[in-house]
Amino acid sequence: MRAVIFDVDGLMVDSEPLSRQAWDEVLRDYDCSMDDLVYHRIVGQRTRDSARIVRDAYSLPLTADDLAAAKTARWEMIWRRGLPPMPGLMALHEELAARGVPWAVATSSPHLYAEAVLQQLGLAPTRGAVAAGDEVPHGKPAPDIYLLAAERLGIAPEQCLALEDSVPGARAAQAAGMCVVVVPNGVPPERLEFADYVFRSLSDVAEQLDTLLGAAAP
Repeated sequence: MRAVIFDVDGLMVDSEPLSRQAWDEVLRDYDCSMDDLVYHRIVGQRTRDSARIVRDAYSLPLTADDLAAAKTARWEMIWRRGLPPMPGLMALHEELAARGVPWAVATSSPHLYAEAVLQQLGLAPTRGAVAAGDEVPHGKPAPDIYLLAAERLGIAPEQCLALEDSVPGARAAQAAGMCVVVVPNGVPPERLEFADYVFRSLSDVAEQLDTLLGAAAP
């Protein structure tokens, strides 16, 4: 493994509860609230894809584009106040820096958002590339975002270690031919049997980094 590619939401930053808050604020205008089952279906997806699922689940009198725009507006007001890093994130980046390992992000979120989050975390100067959901034809679980990240790093996908927290994201990395490491964020273990590695936290990933970097591609 020559590089590490990170998902952002739920993996680098603890944004999922706040994203759900944004959806709840939008749905409240239609006397609805986000159901756990519906929310689990949209975790890891692009907002435009999530909006189609939410609109159909609640039979909302909106187009998917209008619903996505409403959620994006609420979400932007929340994330611009700052998002907390996930435990172990900074320790892992210190380990990558010490080894000179390049890294990138592959996120379903828009490019502008990804860059802003990296700035908030103080990691923007060290990142190698950003690949975002608004830059590819197909979102996760399609491999497009991960393939774009590898292309921008200039490193073959099979030489990249992908870090994910969701099933769609992990499936996307797997489809791209990468070694898949999952730090689950509310995902039952039985849904992650296809992953190459599953860890409790990014701190555990940092501790096992040398082993992971020496892993063979699946």
